[in-house]
Amino acid sequence: MNLEQLMYVVELSKSKSLSEAAANLHISQSALSQSLTSLEKELGLKLFKRARTGTLPTAEGAAIIKKVHEAAKIIEEIRLEAASNLSSLSGELRLSTMPAQMKTMVKVIAWLKKEHPALRIEVTEDGSLNTLGSVREGMADLGMIAMREDKLPIDGLSFHSLCKGKMVALIGAQSPLASRATISPEELRQYPFVLYKDDHVDQFIHDFTRQHGPVEVLFRTDYDVAIQSALLEGLAVSIGHDYSFRQNANETIRQFAMLEIEDFFQQPVHFGWVRAKNRPNAPVMDYFINRFEHEYTFK
Repeated sequence: MNLEQLMYVVELSKSKSLSEAAANLHISQSALSQSLTSLEKELGLKLFKRARTGTLPTAEGAAIIKKVHEAAKIIEEIRLEAASNLSSLSGELRLSTMPAQMKTMVKVIAWLKKEHPALRIEVTEDGSLNTLGSVREGMADLGMIAMREDKLPIDGLSFHSLCKGKMVALIGAQSPLASRATISPEELRQYPFVLYKDDHVDQFIHDFTRQHGPVEVLFRTDYDVAIQSALLEGLAVSIGHDYSFRQNANETIRQFAMLEIEDFFQQPVHFGWVRAKNRPNAPVMDYFINRFEHEYTFK
């Protein structure tokens, strides 16, 4: 058993998909599968099983996976603490992020300020396209964005992918559909949509309409509360990133449900950090990304 295998277990337990876990770990699916098989052979038990909803922990593997999370988290915290002690970080760090990441962002900033009081940190909440513009124009040092796979690489910018996901249908937990894991395009078209003003959502509606026909849009908005109200009242469905839903799962799982869309081709969406190639990378940028990735992995 080695640290690499521990991180593989952590990622697969989060993504619940061999292909997604391999992509997020930047290794081949066969390499991931072989490594996990080797670990299971060493332990003498199966950690994961294939199910309709993905790759899930086995009954006997669940307790082991929980301990793997705890061990990997401690090891990563040791690495981060050692890196933090190498030098004192100072100066300014300007961040731009998607709304879904604000809670994680605040937690990481609190850690940074405690470890490095001299740091000055500024945070802006914005959409991916505006964040790209801010980084290009030097108004932000780092930006957390969502980017379709066919739009990568980004000219003049360096992109560090945190994970890969897709667009899904979102419904209220009281909906008759909430007990299901998937929905067909034909069924989805029977419901009115409430949509967040987002480039990826607009692209989804464009692609969905082209493949399966038009949908009724009740309204578009910048306000999460308006969309949540419509879902909770059963007035409509919405579209969003599975990544954002999972990031806020502890708060939303009792109120909302996520449905994967059957028989619909869509480009995978990468979530990660973008920075300018033509400007020097301050140590605080790398340290912040590492801290953020730690919080994302072990949240």
